[in-house]
Amino acid sequence: MPTAELHGEEVGFSARYSFIRTGSSDIELIQPLDGRSPYTEHLDLHGEGVHHLAYVVGSIDQCLESLRATGEAAPATFEASVAGLTRFVCLDGLAHGPAIELIEMIGEDA
Repeated sequence: MPTAELHGEEVGFSARYSFIRTGSSDIELIQPLDGRSPYTEHLDLHGEGVHHLAYVVGSIDQCLESLRATGEAAPATFEASVAGLTRFVCLDGLAHGPAIELIEMIGEDA
């Protein structure tokens, strides 16, 4: 991720990603390599383990509006896009557990 936003601050980092297909769900393994990211923060605070649960949505903005309409603060702690094709946002503090990641397909193939 050459550019992303973490707690409102622009950051750059790199990581290795791998996916394990498990039928209708995937397990994503993430190894942070360098730079500050939500993954390095999680490792520093909690060690290894589940960082987030991800959901593919039609519109991140509409999801955030819906959450906020119910009274949830829906704090977006991390936001980035990958190759102009996928946008994702991490929300922390919605539940007592892993962060929630919203994924939106953008670009030509959306």
